[in-house]
Amino acid sequence: MNKKKIIIVFSIIIIIISLSLLGITLYNKVTNYSNVLKINWDIEIPKEAKVKEIYSANSDVSIHGDGLRYHIFSYKNEDKITDMVNWSKEEKETLYYPSYHESVNNWLNEINVSKNKYPDYTNCKYWYTKKDDNSEIIILLDDTKNLIYVVESFL
Repeated sequence: MNKKKIIIVFSIIIIIISLSLLGITLYNKVTNYSNVLKINWDIEIPKEAKVKEIYSANSDVSIHGDGLRYHIFSYKNEDKITDMVNWSKEEKETLYYPSYHESVNNWLNEINVSKNKYPDYTNCKYWYTKKDDNSEIIILLDDTKNLIYVVESFL
């Protein structure tokens, strides 16, 4: 091969590698669950908390995006998590159930989550909100285990 062909082949390889790395970076940014929470609920899990997803489950994919989603995260920096939202020890009613833990239990049961993946409600603090379309989210914080449980119901 002459020098010109080697330079062209080498340039193509560099371009392919660069585009692949860019694609991976963009994919990770788009699929980062904190970004999804920001888009859907206007809240973020702070990066400084050093959060790691350790479990997830969801209902079957729907064309409309409705269904149930469940994620468990571990974290290392508690200060950032405690400042994330206005946590409450008090359970309140949701749109369809008399308490947060009844909502969570029913939703997790519906998507066949193993009981050993359920939150331990005795140690949890809660954050809850709903949307006009009756979608709901409950985030549970167990600071004794450094775990965050995120349960979403989209209608």
